[in-house]
Amino acid sequence: MEHKMGKDTCINIIFDSRHTPQDYGRLLGEFIEQGITHYKFWDAVVLKDSVVDSIAASHKMIVQDAKDRGLKECCIMEQDAAFTSPNAWKFFLENKPKYYDLYLWGSLTVPLSNNIVCGFQLYFISEKFYDTFLAVPKNNHIDTAMNDIKGDYHYCYPFPCLQRPGFSVNNNAIVNYTAGCGITEKDIYRG
Repeated sequence: MEHKMGKDTCINIIFDSRHTPQDYGRLLGEFIEQGITHYKFWDAVVLKDSVVDSIAASHKMIVQDAKDRGLKECCIMEQDAAFTSPNAWKFFLENKPKYYDLYLWGSLTVPLSNNIVCGFQLYFISEKFYDTFLAVPKNNHIDTAMNDIKGDYHYCYPFPCLQRPGFSVNNNAIVNYTAGCGITEKDIYRG
């Protein structure tokens, strides 16, 4: 379902209602708080043989749509993303560079000086990177595959978004990736 009001950036949310359907209402509440009025929920691609390929296919579906529509950039969010402050979206947009391949919320692998992509909770992809992104082979985690490609990656710092603890389809378990990855309070944007 797409909701459109105004001319702001559209956030494309990958949504899988099988495990945490309450994320829909939580995200709508966060969008109201952030002033986000243009978003589209996409049903996650579910392939019976591979969770890794399902996740990649879900991201690629949105990037392919952006390419097909001739969009200059595309913003994608996973349903387990959570903003860190009432003005985190504004902060994220204000810090977006003019030129990039990927502009990401941050990384689950800190420090950022390592330039390691890990976590696609919230990111922009530029049209010049669509084909490269879409060419990532099967059986690759779509986010960490970016590290082998070595594109022009930029990270928002401090992080305006984190992955909320909860069920991970990738691990088939309740997880808290943020707690164990070394992100500290100083790394989190609080407004």
